[in-house]
This record gives sequence, structure tokens and C-alpha cells, in this order.
Amino acid sequence: MLDTPSDSVVSPQRCFKTYKGCRFYVDKGEEKQGLEVYDEERIEQEVKFYPRVNVLMEKVDSECQFFQLLRTNSGFIAYCKVLGRILTESSAELCSKYWQKCPIRGIE
Repeated sequence: MLDTPSDSVVSPQRCFKTYKGCRFYVDKGEEKQGLEVYDEERIEQEVKFYPRVNVLMEKVDSECQFFQLLRTNSGFIAYCKVLGRILTESSAELCSKYWQKCPIRGIE
């Protein structure tokens, strides 16, 4: 640390000649932007759901490529890969009937 403030760190002779050697310099062409910056670490975990809300007594089918039906001991549960969560019974029925009009499909 400096005892007193100094302009040596930002002197034009130093900054304009060797700025690319600075450890904090990032070339704009190589810099990640938007969601590329976010690096999510996914942890596999047990799927948790509420039986009264999420369990489907009958098998529901959807043409959506992001819809996944999983069998459990008490019935079926519907999973949306775009949302990354279990769907409620009513959402699963809507996905089955109106999958082409689903606004969430455009997110992926």
C-alpha cells in the first residue's frame, strides 16, 4: 500500500504502453456478456413436490420437447425442462392441450 496518493499507477507513459499486460485488463472480444457470465453449478438433488398439487392420477402427454413425465409411487409428475421445476396438475393439462402456444417455450 502507498503511504500517500500517487499518480504513478495511472501515469500516461505506463498506461498507454503496457495496459494489456495489466492483470485486470480484459479484451472486449474475449469478454463474456449477458448470461454467458453466469456460470451455474448444478447439483443433482432429490425431486421434491407436493402430492396434492403435483401428482397426476392419469398419464398426461404433451408434444412439447421440454415436457417430461415421471412416474412415482403415487402417480405421475410433470416436469418442465425450461422452467426447471415440477408442474402443477393444471399446468400439466395446459401444457398438454396448448403446448404450441406456450410462451415459455420461446425462452429456451
